[in-house]
Amino acid sequence: MNHTNTKPKNRFTSYVNDIKAVNGSEDACHVSLEPKLLRGELQVESAPVHMYSPATKITENGGILGLLAVTNFKLTFIPNAPIEDQAAYQDNNFLGKYDVTLNNIDVIYYVNDRKRKKIVPQQNIPSKIEALHVICKNFRFLIFSFKETASNLGFKIASALARFAFPTKQDLSFGYIFKENYYRTVKPTVTMFNTKNDWSRELIRCGATEWQVLCSPSDGENSSLLPCFFVIPKCSNVERYLENAKSFYDCRTAFWVYGYGNASLIRMAELKSSITDTSVENITLELIRKCDPEKKELKILNLSDILPSVQDVQRGYMKFRELCTPDTPHKFLVQDAKYYSLLEKTSWLFYVSLCLKCSNEVAENLRADTTVVLRENNARDMCCVISSLSQILLDPHFRTIDGFQSLIQKDWVALEHPFVERLGHVYNGSSEEQSPLLLLFLDCVWQLLQQFPEEFEFSQTYLTTVWDSAFLPIFDTFQFNTEYERSQATKDSQLILRPVWDWNEQFMEKDKVFFTNPFFVKKQENYRKSIALPPNAVLLPGFEKKQSRFTLDPAQMNKSSIPKDRYLQPKCHIANLEVWQQCYHRWIPILEIKNGGFPQIELFHRLILSNISKLQRCIETGDYEDLPNELRDITPTNSPIRPYNMPAINSFFPFSTNTTDTSNLTDILTSSNELLMEGSIMDRLSIAQLPD
Repeated sequence: MNHTNTKPKNRFTSYVNDIKAVNGSEDACHVSLEPKLLRGELQVESAPVHMYSPATKITENGGILGLLAVTNFKLTFIPNAPIEDQAAYQDNNFLGKYDVTLNNIDVIYYVNDRKRKKIVPQQNIPSKIEALHVICKNFRFLIFSFKETASNLGFKIASALARFAFPTKQDLSFGYIFKENYYRTVKPTVTMFNTKNDWSRELIRCGATEWQVLCSPSDGENSSLLPCFFVIPKCSNVERYLENAKSFYDCRTAFWVYGYGNASLIRMAELKSSITDTSVENITLELIRKCDPEKKELKILNLSDILPSVQDVQRGYMKFRELCTPDTPHKFLVQDAKYYSLLEKTSWLFYVSLCLKCSNEVAENLRADTTVVLRENNARDMCCVISSLSQILLDPHFRTIDGFQSLIQKDWVALEHPFVERLGHVYNGSSEEQSPLLLLFLDCVWQLLQQFPEEFEFSQTYLTTVWDSAFLPIFDTFQFNTEYERSQATKDSQLILRPVWDWNEQFMEKDKVFFTNPFFVKKQENYRKSIALPPNAVLLPGFEKKQSRFTLDPAQMNKSSIPKDRYLQPKCHIANLEVWQQCYHRWIPILEIKNGGFPQIELFHRLILSNISKLQRCIETGDYEDLPNELRDITPTNSPIRPYNMPAINSFFPFSTNTTDTSNLTDILTSSNELLMEGSIMDRLSIAQLPD
């Protein structure tokens, strides 16, 4: 027998990154992987692809292998193999980790021979596509490579997206198709401002006795232009006031939105360009002045002269989004080297600064008992931004979660911001009408949250989630221009209305915990929470009966319940502003700080609150077994110390995946939120706080 010294040939072949080998064929992914579909959701097209992170190079061995599918609701990616990491990220009941709604998609590019070209609906798409770049309105950037798949699959995906991601009519939205039963769980403390009673209560809360609530005439020629309910001076003749409204753009004559002392905040459209006689406007302004007991001169702010136009905001947004969505490592490095100069050229923070300055000016005038009139073209764009911000500066109620949601309902939904055009829900061939004023407002609120963290009940995660939810067509809050359109949709298409504020529809309790701000200092009220007084109870001197939302005290109707010592005075200069990294940079993994950043600081604060909550629970029950280790020295027990690992989270938490141990995270979040929402046990058990 002959023996040779040659080594045996290695016959092992790796198929990890070979789509054909793994699946047996290019289409095998279709059999093994299927997207989760909602009721009424249909799969349109699918293909095996590699998905890449932004600012990374497309290589043969890189990316995540999986199935890309287009439905009539979303673009979804399902990885071939489950990615093993800790589920410490926000989990939406309607969307998976790699899903985006079609409403969220703004621009799609195809790549061939290293050249990127924009896909335009109803225009030809090349038959061979190497990669797709999908840029979303919430700054998410998705990259899919078709290099290893059949030549026509990229074309099929691109064609499906071009058809379904750019609807030309409102009723093509998935919200009209989704017929799942809805059981409302929105808290009654969120005022929807869709009834006359809601507006009347707001007048009472503000002590605005010189104003009246009107219902839009259902049979008038301009009934579709007017809000369902609006507030006008009591001293005006209703018929003449509505007749004069025809001289203003969209019939938006002067409407009351808020009162502070004797002063009022008014939103008012400009006169139509065809109207040369300004007497109608002068009469309207005089009626407003008469609502002030002191008849002071009005402060009129022409927002078109001092703030950016809708088109300016859109251009700034597009430049800023381009800065936050680099498609190659080279582009990322070039932008990173001159980031601040490029940021300045977008003018985004400059616009935020202008809005804060204007809102602060409005707030200062209202505090000086001077009525302010915000005048704009149709009073439905920048008026929403400035009016809302001014009220947040003045009124602590609007800094709570329920109050903030009520504020958006009042100033944006009930007074009819044109969400369809501004958020690009319907494709009309151009983006001239598109402008993310809602994002501009949320950014301004985020800046206030950074300067006054103890004054806001909600967190930055809550604000980011509100922006994301604007592109979820299942919820109607941000999907219509007017209440008239919303009403017609329910009648003609049997649309099921779901307010976005019903967070139980989207998230589990573990995710809603992130909405609360652990730095929020809840002001104590001067009544005992542990005592439920009957309606006929006689209160001792020094105690005030808590006012119910559903009962009105005639003695209090002329008195404002808004505290005058809780206003905010923000720093508005651009040098005092920051970039909202969680919202704008969360989709670029290379920018994330591992086990660090502000969320880690926030988590330590939540840990302290969690320990306080557990200690209070132990005091109530007398059981100290579950007491945190660091508190055992101060208790009457000698229980053994248990090992404890502080969870580490990343800087874009909860919008990124954490690979570290997060087993204790849920316990910390739940316990701390318990204290934030219910308050301290010491407040519940101690003697009521008597006034000095």
